[in-house]
Amino acid sequence: MIFKDITWLDSASIEAIEQQLPETVSRRPLTRGLRRSALMVSAHRVNHLNKLDLLAADMAVINLEDGVAPQEKPRARALAALFTAHAREAKTELIVRVNPLGEGGEEDIRLINRAVPDAIRIPKVRTAQEVEQACRLVDPAIRIHLSVETGEALKKLAELRVEERVDTVYLGILDLCADLGLPQSVITPGNPMASYLLSRFLVDALTAGFHPVSFVYQEYKDLETFEKWCLQERSMGFSSKGCISPGQVELANRVFAPKPEERARAITIVRCFEEEAKKGNTGFVHEQYGFIDEPVYRGALAVLAATDHEKVSGM
Repeated sequence: MIFKDITWLDSASIEAIEQQLPETVSRRPLTRGLRRSALMVSAHRVNHLNKLDLLAADMAVINLEDGVAPQEKPRARALAALFTAHAREAKTELIVRVNPLGEGGEEDIRLINRAVPDAIRIPKVRTAQEVEQACRLVDPAIRIHLSVETGEALKKLAELRVEERVDTVYLGILDLCADLGLPQSVITPGNPMASYLLSRFLVDALTAGFHPVSFVYQEYKDLETFEKWCLQERSMGFSSKGCISPGQVELANRVFAPKPEERARAITIVRCFEEEAKKGNTGFVHEQYGFIDEPVYRGALAVLAATDHEKVSGM
């Protein structure tokens, strides 16, 4: 728990909450490893915020947008800043999802900057100009994540990576379907249109250099269907899934965990390629894994980077 006693927050004013923000925030440097699960945490739920340092999720998205009533947003903003600033020992990557720019997002960012989260997520982004505006507002030490929720954003995904720190995108498939005029009934595992939208988002995100996070499945009690989505998305190449419950987090962590045989294969490929490269040979046949060249080598490095960043060169 971040605070032993949170009862004082029941009656505390917004000003009193903001006064508890530290002058400077010094939290552990973020070392990214697995990013299997991205759990949505409501910014106005004090009991949930107080557990930010206990979460099993690899990422926690503190949500100031959807699910927070307009009259509650100023208080939720203060709470999000307070708990984020004091979650110094949290092992989970902390992301704050602000409101859209022009709809309170600027005010959100000004306060959240003081809490120094790992990233600030900007929703409803459509153009590179909007991302550039966000870059001017967000403290340079904080990374920027984007929600892809419109056809325009999906079409222009490559243009949205205006800076290196703008590095992660989330698929908002419900909003995207609404924007495209598609019925929500297409959002079922195996549906051709849903598979196309996932594939388009994944390929375009990776091509642009983004880390893609697949959509949140709203039926949190239906873990059977959620697992089907996770299995389908893993087979497609996704490594991260949005979640809204501990049960979903547990499943996502299990499904998207690297398999031991994948890591063993990657280690062998990296070792063999680097040994052969010293001899001037960057294309050869391995008795177990077949033809290995530089693209295969880079793929093996990516597998290892997604686990624990272990250095295998020279082992």
